[in-house]
Amino acid sequence: MAELQEVFKSGGVPSVTFVKPVEYPRILLNLRTPGRGLVIEGPSGIGKTTAVLKAIEELGFSDKVVRLSARKKEDLEYIKLIPELQDIGIVLVDDFHVLADDIKSNIADLVKVFADEEAETSKLIVLGINQAGHSLIKFAPDLVNRI
Repeated sequence: MAELQEVFKSGGVPSVTFVKPVEYPRILLNLRTPGRGLVIEGPSGIGKTTAVLKAIEELGFSDKVVRLSARKKEDLEYIKLIPELQDIGIVLVDDFHVLADDIKSNIADLVKVFADEEAETSKLIVLGINQAGHSLIKFAPDLVNRI
């Protein structure tokens, strides 16, 4: 039996009360599609990270995903290096909206390259508060149908 604090979590990923959002099947599809970038945006606290992490778990990708936060100094250094790396695997960048414009632009370019090449070994997942997708599109308008 679950404890009360496990049912009504104020932070982290809920294990008992997760409800799949309407867009959940599209999240699964994008995660399965080689090279396809995934951008999840919305207000703080609505479950963006939770939905993606649950989908990753459902697909059995949990041990293949590198999860980074633009708010962590040590992660920020790695995020800056991503465009220079080969075969990055699956990388999730949370809090994309706080990144500097030049970093957003580099990430946008990489998302486009992965999509164009249908990269088998690299995928970028970007999570952010509203305008994260807009930021990608701003720097690479031809991404509209690729994310």
